[in-house]
Amino acid sequence: MGLTGLVLAGGASRRMGRDKATLVFEGERLVDRAVRVLLAICGEVLVASGDGRRLDLPVPQVADHVPDAGPLAGLVAGLTVAAHPVVAVVAVDAPFADPGVLLRCVARLGDAPACLPEVDGVPQPLHAAWATAAVADARDALERGERSPQRLAASLGARVLGEPEWRDVARAGGRFAGSWNRPEDVPEPGSSG
Repeated sequence: MGLTGLVLAGGASRRMGRDKATLVFEGERLVDRAVRVLLAICGEVLVASGDGRRLDLPVPQVADHVPDAGPLAGLVAGLTVAAHPVVAVVAVDAPFADPGVLLRCVARLGDAPACLPEVDGVPQPLHAAWATAAVADARDALERGERSPQRLAASLGARVLGEPEWRDVARAGGRFAGSWNRPEDVPEPGSSG
């Protein structure tokens, strides 16, 4: 089965104070890092970059379905145009995206609309596998004003993988769920986070 990768990189980065996609970590921009991780496991990689053109990238960009509506708008955009029936999703501000965990989610998706790994009791919809079949429901929810991918996943009956179900394939435990939202989250140059 083919797999599409989707990087959610359209946020305004208000708390960070600068574009998170262009933050450099270990010598590469966060967006390039996320694209690289997804290219290792996906036949197609897309970046939901807000306006669909703001970043200089070697992969296609898509515009958010609803401008300035958060990650759910980027998710809907990616699900709409994905060439494959399953989409591995990562957030650009999560520098430790884990291909093993994503592939485990893909393997366990079955007929569910999404498969989310759970870290410390919290399902992670922005580091997960989503079925393109969920796009109509996701679009309807977004257009009704829903902005939370987590609430959407719960309302659609997404499969949740507890830690015992993904721990054996995770390279660095639950670090894949960590995101950089404020300047103090970003490690000093030369550190490994």
